[in-house]
Amino acid sequence: MSGTNLEGLFWGAGILAIPLLLAVPLRLAWQLWVGVGHEAAEYRTVVRQIVDSGNQVASFRQTLDDIARNLRLSPAKQRLIEAELLHPLTLSHFLLLPSLLILPLSAVMALPIVLLGFPMLLFMEYVIIRRKVLVWSLKSVEHVMHWQVIHIPKPHRGKEERKRSLTEFAQHIEHFNYVPQAAFLGLFAWLIVHWVLDLDSWSIELIYSSLLYMVLLSVLSVLNTAFESDLVFVDPAKGRLVPVNQWLEGVLNPIVGLGLVFLLGRNLLEEARAVDGNPVLFATFVLMLLYGAAVVGISFRWGYSSWRGARVRSTFESQAIDELSPLSYDLTRTKGRIDFNVRMAMDERLVAFDKVNPQQLSFDDLQSLPAAGTRQKAPKNPLDEA
Repeated sequence: MSGTNLEGLFWGAGILAIPLLLAVPLRLAWQLWVGVGHEAAEYRTVVRQIVDSGNQVASFRQTLDDIARNLRLSPAKQRLIEAELLHPLTLSHFLLLPSLLILPLSAVMALPIVLLGFPMLLFMEYVIIRRKVLVWSLKSVEHVMHWQVIHIPKPHRGKEERKRSLTEFAQHIEHFNYVPQAAFLGLFAWLIVHWVLDLDSWSIELIYSSLLYMVLLSVLSVLNTAFESDLVFVDPAKGRLVPVNQWLEGVLNPIVGLGLVFLLGRNLLEEARAVDGNPVLFATFVLMLLYGAAVVGISFRWGYSSWRGARVRSTFESQAIDELSPLSYDLTRTKGRIDFNVRMAMDERLVAFDKVNPQQLSFDDLQSLPAAGTRQKAPKNPLDEA
């Protein structure tokens, strides 16, 4: 350690720890901003009651609007509370929250990279969706692992006609939910290029890593958009339900997470040992890359979801129905009791969701949850016919 720049090493490690140190106060500030008063807590309790009942929020939209008006919550605050509850932010989100605060300005700066990456997105969409690579992969997993694919719709599913401003944080949260995975993947791509190529110019490494990042981000964006179909793996042997998107995260997160820790520690120590190394500059550059990748990730997500999201989901849902014939279930919870009930086939459930004005449930129905809702005769299990 005699040739190691310990002071620079400690300063570099301190700079890399800044997002961790800011995450906790940012989380507290976020809770205060979303609302911790009586009105916000009461409205959040009502929405959580709908979530626990296994129903969709869209079915209670008129009732929720009336409750919000009685509680004197503005429509923007109402949508923010719902978004925070239906798309909860974890610690990894608060590590990247500054990128969301500067999004309107930074998204313009990221526009050239986003435009260059969209052709790659369309190519990956063609391969993964139109060539049915994804649905055949799920079918293979289903048969090899002896699992079953079913459909459990999330509470925010359903069509709603609500006008929202482009600057509202409510819809930013929906897309920001996928950003940590994309941001850490971007940093991982640069660290891999920096380790393997070890070029003298970081600018050239940045170009190569940007190309690699575009490929990885395109695949990830298409998969995340398709997995909004709310398909779930059922593992009878272990008695568990695993959403398909979480199963993918369970495969990727350990690889990317452990790789980031190893590569960051190795490169930071290498910078401290090198004669012309600068650990402080390296750590600063890493943070800039992290937040830059977060901005590109949310811009990709927002743009792709707005432009192609509905079409990709519809195509993949049709493929899943044709190839997997999943059943649609409700998962309800009341006073510690969890009920898992089959409702109908997935295609029938999607037809109900496509209605512009879904059947609205009243306040009395809300009070009687989770008893509200009709139960239909269970369809045949498609695996029994195999």
